[in-house]
Amino acid sequence: MSIEKDAEEIIEKFSKTLEDIPDLEETWYITDNLNLTREDVPHEKNPEKILRNATIDKDGNLKVKKADWV
Repeated sequence: MSIEKDAEEIIEKFSKTLEDIPDLEETWYITDNLNLTREDVPHEKNPEKILRNATIDKDGNLKVKKADWV
């Protein structure tokens, strides 16, 4: 079958390409800054500042945009 013939050609070309790749030693990266974390500090919450840019309807409800689904 032509599919088997094409598959064999692909495997042969791939094998020849792999022969040209040089053998390399493994590379190791040693750093002292692994798993660094920062201290969790709470921020001041000011409702007036948060609501300053919000849209509020005539009944006093906060209006938000519905999510756009792509």
